[in-house]
Amino acid sequence: MNLFFRFIRFLFLFILQILLNLTITICRLILLPLLIAVLRLGSALVFFSFRATVNGPAHFVDRFAGDWTRRVLDLVDDREHIHEVYQLCRLIVACLILLGWILTGVFTVEILRVVFGFFI
Repeated sequence: MNLFFRFIRFLFLFILQILLNLTITICRLILLPLLIAVLRLGSALVFFSFRATVNGPAHFVDRFAGDWTRRVLDLVDDREHIHEVYQLCRLIVACLILLGWILTGVFTVEILRVVFGFFI
């Protein structure tokens, strides 16, 4: 009887070990690339907003909106709505800068919470 229970225990532990290895492999293949992509996107957003802060947000928005408008107009033949495309690009650039500032603020508050134990 003891041999039978040891065999059942061995099978149970073997199946649990296989399931654990399978879970780790799935997390490595799916979640790790997703986490890396999110971190790269966040760092690009933060550095984009830092560059805007250093160069002056208004000038930075106008310059990037002009570049993006030029790229959009290179792809299409219709140039009737240049002003609307430019305004849309200005809005998108300004929102990206604002989102980068918000992300920087949240990151800074979380670092302060971890380092100094603040509960904000």
